[in-house]
Amino acid sequence: MSITRLTAGSEVTRQAITKHLRMMEETGLLRATRRGRESVWELEPERLEDARSFLSAISRQWDAALGRLKAFVEK
Repeated sequence: MSITRLTAGSEVTRQAITKHLRMMEETGLLRATRRGRESVWELEPERLEDARSFLSAISRQWDAALGRLKAFVEK
């Protein structure tokens, strides 16, 4: 999508959305291509899956840590 489409109906400024998109581009989650005067943003599915896997691993670690804390507190 273009910035125009991404910001339509949103109270968030174009500058704020652009800043977030650029950060996500730096991490490889998005790719921007120029079409005329606009940049069109696309997700990088493989990188998105990498991020999802990483966050799932972190979630499992937190679940385990909280389980240990609960067991400790209940003793």
